[in-house]
Amino acid sequence: MDKFSRTLTLKNSVFLGLSSMIGAGLFLNIAPTAKVASYSLILGLIMASSLAFANASSSAQLARLYPETGGTYLYAKNVLGKIPSLIAGYSFIIGKSISCIAIALTLGNYISPVYPEYSGIIVILIVTGISYFGITKTVAIAKWFVYSLIGILLFYIISITSSETFTIQIPITDGLTLKGFLLSSCIWFFAFTGYSRLATFGEEVKNPEKIIPKAIFTGLGLTVLIYLSISWATLGIISPEIIENSLTPLKVAFDLSKFSDFSFLIVVASTIATGSVLLALVPGISRILVAMARDSYLPSFMKKIHPSFNSAYVSEIITTGIIIIGILYLDVINAVKLSSFFILIYYSLTNLSVINLKKDERLYPSIYAYYGFISCVLLSIGLIVYF
Repeated sequence: MDKFSRTLTLKNSVFLGLSSMIGAGLFLNIAPTAKVASYSLILGLIMASSLAFANASSSAQLARLYPETGGTYLYAKNVLGKIPSLIAGYSFIIGKSISCIAIALTLGNYISPVYPEYSGIIVILIVTGISYFGITKTVAIAKWFVYSLIGILLFYIISITSSETFTIQIPITDGLTLKGFLLSSCIWFFAFTGYSRLATFGEEVKNPEKIIPKAIFTGLGLTVLIYLSISWATLGIISPEIIENSLTPLKVAFDLSKFSDFSFLIVVASTIATGSVLLALVPGISRILVAMARDSYLPSFMKKIHPSFNSAYVSEIITTGIIIIGILYLDVINAVKLSSFFILIYYSLTNLSVINLKKDERLYPSIYAYYGFISCVLLSIGLIVYF
């Protein structure tokens, strides 16, 4: 039978969530947000963080009720009906595939600026190879990625904050406009969407009713703290005008810090972060393909589960092919914006599903779901208007 085994513990679930979120967005997003919002990019980051918590609360509640593979595709099917579920499913597949493209290109720009596409393709192929051996192997590798990444980022903060040119006081309202606020929020939103990964792996989590909500909020809370710390430190040593067109903004900042001789570590960190996110993201996309194939909306061979490795190996290979094609034809900034649009649609339906739950089925007040739904709709409209 094409079913996944429940192998993910609370600790592994937290690491899977962290590896999904502390990723490429951290190494790229500060540049395009600086361009559209200057120092007020911090306000966009706070907005995106609040929306992430609202969406996470909805994902946690629904994953608790429907602990199976499929994420919002599954939830919308059970709560809203066929059409919303198909919109959610295809939005996730398209949006997250484009996310993989943006993430792979971000890595390419750090390690091989002349030929970023080829570096990205190599990483995607390596990730697919690891994913073939199942989620437990993926988590084991992601755990060490997270430890290494946090260590390098702490050193980055120490190097910058101990520099003579660093100032902790930054004018976070400078450059604030409606357009800048909406666009910076949307771009930062792209960086946080990994918290839903546990929802898509719901069928593989032990005791999902308790573990999924706890793991989602633990991972998201730590990620928000890291993003705010890194962004504030970066703007404390370098002005937005200097990094706004850079494809490697954190390296530019590190080069101006006290321990600039070690700025190569940011290249190492971006490589780790990119691989870490992709390790969770590629299998996540495959789980939605499996769920839709089970319902006969996609070819039946896409629901195959490896009998020994507990992996959706067929869907992962197909996902990899789509991503490689995208890497060759899209640029990273447009990929981020396009991905954000589809994922905002996806989470609009997540929140709408919670709004339509019965009161005794909810864990949290419905006000959070309403906030998430309205914010997702407004930001998606902002992307259409200002794209």
